[in-house]
Amino acid sequence: MSASVTIERDAQGIPLISGSDRKDVAFATGYLHAQERFFQMDLNRRNSAGELSELVGELALDHDKRQRKHRFRQVAQQAVKIMTAEHQALLNAYTDGVNQGLEDLGQKPFEYLLLGVEPLPWRNEDSYLSIFSMYMDLNDDEVKLDNLKGFLSRVTVPAVIDFLSPLKTRWDSPMQPGELPDVPTPGSELVDLRSKDTGLYANLGGITLEDSLIGSNNWAVSGELTEHGGAIIQDDMHLSHRVPTIWYRASLSYPHPDKPQEKVSITGVTLPGTPFIVVGSNTHIAWGFTNTAGDWVDLVELDINDDQYMTNDGLRPLERWTETINIKGQEPVSVEYSGTHWGPVVDSAYDDTQYALRWTAHRPEATNVNLVYLEVARNVEQGMAIANRSGIPPQNFTTGDREGNIGWTVAGQIPNRSGIDSTYPLPWQQADDNWDGWLPDVHYPRVHNPVDKRVWTANARIVSGDDYKKMGNGGYALGPRQIQIRDALMTLERADEQDMLEIALDHRAIYMDNWRRLILNTLTEEVIDGSLSRQQFHHYVKNWSGKAATDDVGYRLVREYKDALKLKIMSSLGRYFLSLSPEARDDVEDGFMQKLNHESEMIWRLLEERPMNWLSPQYEHWDELLVETVDQVVSELGGVDQLATATWGQRNTADIRHPLSGAIPVFGNLLDMPAVPLSGDIWMPKAQRSDQGVSERMVVSPGREDEAIFHMPGGQSGHPLSPFFTAGYMDWVEGKASPFLPGDAKYTLTLMP
Repeated sequence: MSASVTIERDAQGIPLISGSDRKDVAFATGYLHAQERFFQMDLNRRNSAGELSELVGELALDHDKRQRKHRFRQVAQQAVKIMTAEHQALLNAYTDGVNQGLEDLGQKPFEYLLLGVEPLPWRNEDSYLSIFSMYMDLNDDEVKLDNLKGFLSRVTVPAVIDFLSPLKTRWDSPMQPGELPDVPTPGSELVDLRSKDTGLYANLGGITLEDSLIGSNNWAVSGELTEHGGAIIQDDMHLSHRVPTIWYRASLSYPHPDKPQEKVSITGVTLPGTPFIVVGSNTHIAWGFTNTAGDWVDLVELDINDDQYMTNDGLRPLERWTETINIKGQEPVSVEYSGTHWGPVVDSAYDDTQYALRWTAHRPEATNVNLVYLEVARNVEQGMAIANRSGIPPQNFTTGDREGNIGWTVAGQIPNRSGIDSTYPLPWQQADDNWDGWLPDVHYPRVHNPVDKRVWTANARIVSGDDYKKMGNGGYALGPRQIQIRDALMTLERADEQDMLEIALDHRAIYMDNWRRLILNTLTEEVIDGSLSRQQFHHYVKNWSGKAATDDVGYRLVREYKDALKLKIMSSLGRYFLSLSPEARDDVEDGFMQKLNHESEMIWRLLEERPMNWLSPQYEHWDELLVETVDQVVSELGGVDQLATATWGQRNTADIRHPLSGAIPVFGNLLDMPAVPLSGDIWMPKAQRSDQGVSERMVVSPGREDEAIFHMPGGQSGHPLSPFFTAGYMDWVEGKASPFLPGDAKYTLTLMP
């Protein structure tokens, strides 16, 4: 350090870190991260590097084997080597702070005492590994959509696949309007489930596959809609819940690097393992992220002959390498991998096809720490330019400034694609031409001060035309959550922070009302006559609250019905399409077709049109399937006598756990957050599952941070005996408008050089 740094914590442990140099502030940030979150940081670096077995034993071996094909430790080392001297100095300071903070604890964090292992020092490359763990959360590293569409392309035609997984849906709300073609329902000459014997569909299994992530929300309103003339930004990043939380709150204060007489003052959340504010406000601009769901991972279909694979330049030898995985308490395991110049070799999940996996995260130049420059950005234009040059998993970047300007663009590196549809595996003949370096900044998709005076994103498609071709489709979220946000914003003539919070907490079941009406139309008087269970089912559904409320039985029944019906339809389709392939693997789960994208649009088309060729021959007509599903749900919930207690809160109860809590008898639950019922669901702004949802919530107008609102599902510290362990959790549960800025200083720590 070059000078002392003062750390003032408030009653919740939220620090204001004040220093005379950005590197010194990075040192102090690393110091705090290590003292309160080192085990979390360790898990993140090991998660992406495939080194968890060394810490927790054979339990993590399969995970490590999957991860080692990405060679993220090697990519991180290369990324560190190509850093600028400025970034190198910043990361050096942060790493020194982490290791000093760990040493100053006096004893190793309690998790290492439980595991009986020693924590390893932090290295610069580990910060990149922490970012790669976010790539894993935010990108589809299994390429599920491409993998499944590749299999389907070998057993059916594109017209069928486009119907099964349509880009256009009735819930679209892109910021860039554009016409998409309608896809007709394929007739029996292309798809005919009834052409197969009924026995094919016997004993259907599988489980409901929820979206792997429930995405994120953010939006901005321009100063033309606010009393004070400044923009307001709202940001909910929806991720997996854990203890401690993903984020670490902080305020930073230091002299502007180019104007030392000016102070940089920034508040937001940091990612333990990295030295900068990820989302927040610097009094001039505020910004937030949601996942783009663009196409950043490709499969290349390979033609392999012995140890060689075909390219446009002829046969090339496969790269072979061995990874040694250390396992706690056991001998190391060696695993052999193969690779191509496109990426590592992976197997199809459905037949014997082999692919190369090509991912932006594999390129060292795709990841950097340019995000730190947002701390000194003065307006929306500067913020968007910095976002375009940042090296993170590509994200929707929504921003606004104190002058009232708003904008959207993509943060992160975008491949410069040729326009070939890469939602299917690419033929090896086209793979080299499909990606020509990185898209230049000037060609990035952007929206700046739109005429609507509003910007909104929620992981559904928001671009059209040429911009869609640049981003592609990596599995866009279905649009109900996004359109509900857009419509709520459009009703506002004026806006303030409380208005934004109310939209964020909106758990009206607009999308699920479609399923409710389906149930009520199915349960006619004739169908429910003489059946107490169907009568009760009808009663609760008819009298629901219209919200995903914790005490609502009707909402729970509609949700269970949707899940059960979707699984039955998708499982019968799965059996059918598997039967068309003589090379299909015999270990594929019946519900695998749920890995398509926008399959709910396809299901609604079937329910509206009721084409017999798409119905399993187990049923004489569609109504038979629909009524059977009602009876199934009642049975699975314990019978008619149990319906009164089958509330949404009973199913949607917080399950936010520490990674080691399950391994500690009796006292392990003390490491977890309280198991309280949660309102909200995944197709509404208040997107919430028991173990996934709002990882942070920020409502802020730059320059008015004292009026801003913040939520996080847990406290600053990862130690259960800390007063900061659960601080703020119930504000998050209840949606209480809690402060964004740290409060008055209660504890002060000074770091001296």
